[in-house]
Amino acid sequence: MITYQKESYRVLINEAQELFKKHSEESSDRLDIIPLDINFKAHLILESNNRLETFTVRDDGRLIGYTTWILTNPMHYKNSITASSTMIYVLPEYRKGLLGYKLIKWSIDQIKKRNVKRILIGIKPHHDFGKILERLGASHFEKIYSIVLD
Repeated sequence: MITYQKESYRVLINEAQELFKKHSEESSDRLDIIPLDINFKAHLILESNNRLETFTVRDDGRLIGYTTWILTNPMHYKNSITASSTMIYVLPEYRKGLLGYKLIKWSIDQIKKRNVKRILIGIKPHHDFGKILERLGASHFEKIYSIVLD
């Protein structure tokens, strides 16, 4: 049975090492220069300060996907909370159908409870799920370019 839940990031650290690796291999740019090295301590500090939300999707208890969000008061909008997605991932074998859509929608519904004014979700050109986001009411907001220095 598929379930969606809010969980502690600590749970994700303990269970998601293989998923983190798969996620990174699938979506990261230039792992040869910028290898995966997650700052778990920083995530836990954010969580302890009520600035990190973690949501998971499970199949009969098995972790199959997650979303994490950092909540900030942006420098130019100090009285408005922005939730920025730091990770959205679903195992490839579960991407058929609406599971990814449901995870993102459910996560957004949970984030709304935090009185968030804006939600930001970054997508990679080679892994573009913008159509899903548009179905959820998102619009194109900003384009970001990357220069990797070696």
